[in-house]
Amino acid sequence: MIKLIKKIFWFTFSNKEQIEKYQKEIRDIEWESFKLYIPKNSFLLDVGCGAGYNITRAKNELNCIVTGIDPSPGDHGVGRFSENNINTNIIKGEAENIPFENGCFDIVFCSHVLEHVNNKSKSLAEFNRVLKDNGTIIIGMPTASMAFIAFISHYLFTTHINIYFFLKSIGKKDILNRFIHIFIPSSHSIPNHSYIFHDLISYRISHWKKLVSNDFKIIDTITPCLYPYPDYIQWFPKIKNKKFTSSVFFICIKK
Repeated sequence: MIKLIKKIFWFTFSNKEQIEKYQKEIRDIEWESFKLYIPKNSFLLDVGCGAGYNITRAKNELNCIVTGIDPSPGDHGVGRFSENNINTNIIKGEAENIPFENGCFDIVFCSHVLEHVNNKSKSLAEFNRVLKDNGTIIIGMPTASMAFIAFISHYLFTTHINIYFFLKSIGKKDILNRFIHIFIPSSHSIPNHSYIFHDLISYRISHWKKLVSNDFKIIDTITPCLYPYPDYIQWFPKIKNKKFTSSVFFICIKK
């Protein structure tokens, strides 16, 4: 009986296998939407590559010479729950200080990373530095639509859990944060930002476009689809829609 109650209590959260499945589906849709901009046999750098899912696809499908950097290789992205989850082409590094010489890469790829870095301007300058003069940069970010989905999902799927953790925190130092979290979700950009209100404003496509345009010329804007948050049970299908999308990718060249 206790096991059944626990299962019902936590049923709104995806387990590791489900998260991996849902996130892979999302990344596959995104990959197919921009891969035509990646030439075969090109030198490709994936900044913030996680466990290396995209560089694996670039190598296998396009015969790219791939390199990935990440501050915590294997800790996030598709493949992080696998037993042998670290691609051998990944080195430890950060977007603000890319450990390569000028003009090394035909393609600099960065997906769902820029919202987490400490210094966006410095990161973009580093992308520019290591990119060849005739190279292409592909930058993908979450949108305000995704933040809104996360906001609604918070109330639908985690309210009872947040109340439970608040009650457990009575008499402890984090009781105020636990109480606030019942009503206000955390930012996806935590710890740089605390609450989801930041995401709803700063993840707008127009905001990202303005930021990227400071360093690069945007030649195409790709809006793959609107998708649910993979951490929770899937409550609506993935929908291709140009106006509402959970991620946006900018295809850019040097100015």
